[in-house]
Amino acid sequence: MRCPVCLSTDAVVWDESRGVVVCTACATVLDQVYVSDGTYRDLGEELRESTRRVSRRLYSSTYWLSEASAKYVELLEEVKLRQDLYIDEESFMRYLKLGKRVKVLRRKVPQPVDDVVKEIVKVMYKYPKLCSRTDRAKYALAKVAYTVATGGNIDVAKLSKELGLSRTHVKRLIRIVHSSSRFVDEVKRLVMPCSTSSVR
Repeated sequence: MRCPVCLSTDAVVWDESRGVVVCTACATVLDQVYVSDGTYRDLGEELRESTRRVSRRLYSSTYWLSEASAKYVELLEEVKLRQDLYIDEESFMRYLKLGKRVKVLRRKVPQPVDDVVKEIVKVMYKYPKLCSRTDRAKYALAKVAYTVATGGNIDVAKLSKELGLSRTHVKRLIRIVHSSSRFVDEVKRLVMPCSTSSVR
């Protein structure tokens, strides 16, 4: 490994006693491996703080980000461009641990405001074929099931726009609801007292 400050090769070592990576040629501390004073800091907080520091000195040769921090900064740049995304910190930790491709960026899902839709989502957990879907798909399934149970018309374009799903995906979910007659029957029993209210 090459030192980014003095460009010495094979001079970078890990100092276990202090928990840092050091260049033995120029004595520069290149990275902190762990905090030895026993204080705990949330990784997300630490990485956000490092991005604030690095934004001022990103191109300076005296400051280098660890691989984890660099990846987090890269993800933050992507999230800035897409307001409907956020970084799932638990998934990011799993990504760092496994080193494999883990879905770190998540889409912000609009939470249903109607209590009936929330209840339908709870009923869905009895049916593995339905509950194994993403949150957006579950909310779409719940709204479709509500509409089918109350005899209304399904607006594919509206559902697609509201939940950020493609029209093809929504149509596929409609077919799934129509093929799950036991689920629809259970939803009918649930919504009969509430059939006069509308789903927002």
